[in-house]
Amino acid sequence: MAYTSLHRSTGAQPGPVTAGMLDQAAAIELGEAEDLDWKRDADEVKDNREHAKDFAALANSQGGIIVTGVAETGTGGAGTVVGVDDARAQALADRFRGVANSMVRPFIPAFTVYTVALPSAPGRSVVVVQVPRSPEAPHLVPWDKDSWRYPKRVGSETVWLGESEMEAAYRRRFAARRDAEAHLKELAERLDPHLAGEARRVWVVVTAVCSVPAPYDTAPVLDTRSADPGMTEIFKALPESGGASLLRYRLSQLAPRVGLRRAVFTESRPYTGQCDRAYIELHHDGSFAGALQATSALQTGPTLLPRLDFESTVRDLVTAATVHAHRRGGDGMLQFLATAVTESGVLALANRGGQYDEQVDGSLAVRPEPVLTEAPLQDLAASPANRRTTANRLLLDLTHQFAVEDLLAP
Repeated sequence: MAYTSLHRSTGAQPGPVTAGMLDQAAAIELGEAEDLDWKRDADEVKDNREHAKDFAALANSQGGIIVTGVAETGTGGAGTVVGVDDARAQALADRFRGVANSMVRPFIPAFTVYTVALPSAPGRSVVVVQVPRSPEAPHLVPWDKDSWRYPKRVGSETVWLGESEMEAAYRRRFAARRDAEAHLKELAERLDPHLAGEARRVWVVVTAVCSVPAPYDTAPVLDTRSADPGMTEIFKALPESGGASLLRYRLSQLAPRVGLRRAVFTESRPYTGQCDRAYIELHHDGSFAGALQATSALQTGPTLLPRLDFESTVRDLVTAATVHAHRRGGDGMLQFLATAVTESGVLALANRGGQYDEQVDGSLAVRPEPVLTEAPLQDLAASPANRRTTANRLLLDLTHQFAVEDLLAP
């Protein structure tokens, strides 16, 4: 969710650029900044490498926006909001996306391009390129023959990173990966006191964090007496049938409980604070922690985890984490951890089989290790198929630990 010099100077809330904001910027002749670049028309730049350089420079710095369709004054401030023809604006948006996808490495997470219609000039729009500060920095672009370089933004200018700056940028990227993994594990561990731990009870746990968190101070006030809008939106994204969605079946209490910078959803046992069906935390910064009980009713031998319930649970919790992070305004990569835990530590996958569930033939009883994956948040939010693909990566990594080759319902 963008919040730039343009937003601050016009008193706007974080979010997309509007025509009104541009009119205000022109009225005060707002100058370019480290996170703001004005362009009258993309024809000012003939070489796509220059566009790629601008995009990567913002991603390697503090992030920001490039607005095409604003004529500058002689001093470099915003002058007239002239826009470009609507059809050309859409063509430019497609061109900018293509340049970012083909000429910037690695890809910039949550790179966004959109058009803004101008009520004062019907048939004309401006094009806004929104580039978040990237957790994948440093990004590089092709420059001379057989060479790639690393740009960055300094004030209103774009320069190249030096050797020591590149070293520091790579160190930050790798440190961020380690920090995210530690954060995911901490979120999972903090669920333990809330989960009933009787013998043969299995909890499937998923945690998620955004590489670009949502701002804490934009969290809505919780109403503990009615269904939470965020959880209601999550339920709309789940399969309609309770049989196909374990989260829909396990959690009936959609009114939140107030937690520390989070909303909590559970049906706790009286006096214990523990639950035996579902426990969900929606954190104000867009992170997520959830656990669903997925236990075989009748068992012999090792503790059993029914495969259909297991697969439904991970997919439901990936969906819940995605909807929450996107709704809160997180950005970048959404990173996931998934695991299954039981009091004894050792469990086995089970197929449904008559009166009793049966361990999968040839499978192992193991103490599964937590598994990790990640995907761009915008891609996950845009497509149920992308969410299922991401959930299936987690499921396969867990399932293979039991010496089971495939998913039951891929």
